[in-house]
Amino acid sequence: VTDQEMLEGKQGLRSWASFIGKGAPRYVLSASPEPSDPYHSTMILTTTDHLIIPEIIEKVQDYVADNYPDLQMQMKKLENGSPIAYPVAIRISGAEFNGLYDIIDPIKEKLLSMPGIQDVQDDWGIRSKKLSIDINQEQARRAKVTSEDVAISLQTGLSGLQLTQYREEDQLIPVTLRSVVADRHDIGKLDGMTVYSKTSGENVPLKQIADINMAWQYSIIRRRDRDRTITVNAQLSPGVTASDINKDFNPWLEENAKSWDYGYGFELGGEAEASGTANQSIMEKLPISGMIILLLLVGQFNSIRKPLIILTTIPLGIIGVTIGLLVANSVFGFFTILGIISLSGIIINNAIVLIDRIEIELTNGRDDMDAIIIATHQRLRPILLTTATTIGGMLPLWISQDPMFETMAVSIIFGLTFATLLTLVLVPVLYSLFYRVNFMDYQYAE
Repeated sequence: VTDQEMLEGKQGLRSWASFIGKGAPRYVLSASPEPSDPYHSTMILTTTDHLIIPEIIEKVQDYVADNYPDLQMQMKKLENGSPIAYPVAIRISGAEFNGLYDIIDPIKEKLLSMPGIQDVQDDWGIRSKKLSIDINQEQARRAKVTSEDVAISLQTGLSGLQLTQYREEDQLIPVTLRSVVADRHDIGKLDGMTVYSKTSGENVPLKQIADINMAWQYSIIRRRDRDRTITVNAQLSPGVTASDINKDFNPWLEENAKSWDYGYGFELGGEAEASGTANQSIMEKLPISGMIILLLLVGQFNSIRKPLIILTTIPLGIIGVTIGLLVANSVFGFFTILGIISLSGIIINNAIVLIDRIEIELTNGRDDMDAIIIATHQRLRPILLTTATTIGGMLPLWISQDPMFETMAVSIIFGLTFATLLTLVLVPVLYSLFYRVNFMDYQYAE
């Protein structure tokens, strides 16, 4: 799309950059550059509008599937926070190569059979061919040929052996001995290859002392905690989340793992691992924070019943958060938990203000019933105004559909709305129950 076409409202790609044989540099903080590999390439696409990214991804994926079915491709837009290569990832660890592949094959079949899965692959890649030279040591000794002689002869014939260096001014030019290109590229000519024996000074046919075979080898062997580990990665269709897949896949995986041989195990990676790590960091400190809040409330009111009344109001916000997530079609994630924690602080503050006002009215000589009613009436407007301003500050984050803070905004908006209305009713009721205030035949006189 040219600048003129952009002015006319046309949407598309503005620019792109390609990196062949290596990953892109760290152009944003969340990017993880890939190591240099001849089979790897990276493209960075810049669009005129973020709204058309899903459409472009779908078109490119369909084109690649039709024209390059063997190509392993992953397309996604830039993410906020720590980078996650694949939303669904399962790490299988074990000792034997064949045992690992016997395990991951059913896992791949299960993932591919589930709706919402676009592509499944493992991080060891496709196995490649290799030449296997099996030396018969007994025959080699008879021919006075060592394994080193075989290695040097093969290196000379296939890749080349550096003999010396030629100096030209300040440049060192290597002098390499090797076969002609036609012989190096024709593996069949290995049958007629000879091995030079440094001991006898004679050439011995390679087939006389070794067997030449073709074998499959693993392109990459990855380890995790020193154990061989294969990671099965899955790409999701638009609109499908990792939690949707894990909800059905994890029970099947746990049941299937019971039949594995001893020494094989699995770990969940992807979004499940990242979310669990983030949630764990919060949950580890949450009990300490809760204890500090409780001690501060007890110290402020010099009572146990009043802090219990305040803490009882916190679960009311969860009801509103649940309704909000359903209405906004949002998900329960890390930032939702942050929103609930922030929401709890606001609810506690509203309850403290209300109970403190009741104490002030009692100090001024009001009886229990009048103190509760008058305090609730007087604190109604400040609490509602505080709630309205907080909700107003969160609305832009929800309306703009901010990818990072939308769920937090939704949880605070709906949770605070619901909790405020119930706080103004529940706190006076609980105060009456805890302190046995009887409103039988009570009439409020302004």
